[in-house]
Amino acid sequence: MELTRRQQEIVRTALELIAAGGIQNLTIRNLADRLGLTEPAIYRHFRNKAEIVRTLIGEFDRGIPEPSPERTGFEAVAAFTRSRFAQVAAQPPLAKVLFAEELFMEEPEFARLLLDMMHRHREKLGKHFREAQSSGEIRTDIPEEMLFRLVFGPVRLLVKQWGLSGGAFDLREKGEELIRVLRILLAPGS
Repeated sequence: MELTRRQQEIVRTALELIAAGGIQNLTIRNLADRLGLTEPAIYRHFRNKAEIVRTLIGEFDRGIPEPSPERTGFEAVAAFTRSRFAQVAAQPPLAKVLFAEELFMEEPEFARLLLDMMHRHREKLGKHFREAQSSGEIRTDIPEEMLFRLVFGPVRLLVKQWGLSGGAFDLREKGEELIRVLRILLAPGS
């Protein structure tokens, strides 16, 4: 779904409200107040809060570009990881929301959407983990699902640390360092 400029503004503001005070802080009233609009003006763009949150989660998912066909194996995994770091660096409130599923746990629909997104990413990256194993780039004795956890657990932690520190370090630079270390740890014979 292509968002209008106003819808993008509403979604961006919703992200900021959630980052500042959790999902309960996201109300149509708070959105309207923050944007200097009336509540009916918000409803002209979205049916309700749930549609705004669904759109926000969809934007997280769509914010990751498809790896280029020439990137395969661990390089495709690294490109996906870099794109996550770039997405968060460009929108700092994502650091508090993107990997904070606990914010959405009380809302089963939203928790399911986040879990579905996570599964899609795992499936997409599974192909690249298999390529990396087949080509000898990474160890073959680690199951694909565990590779996903081994790579994205540290990615999540780094993003959280960056967010909690108020962006006190260069996320992309530390992300590159993490990718280098993961290559070493996952290399055959390590």
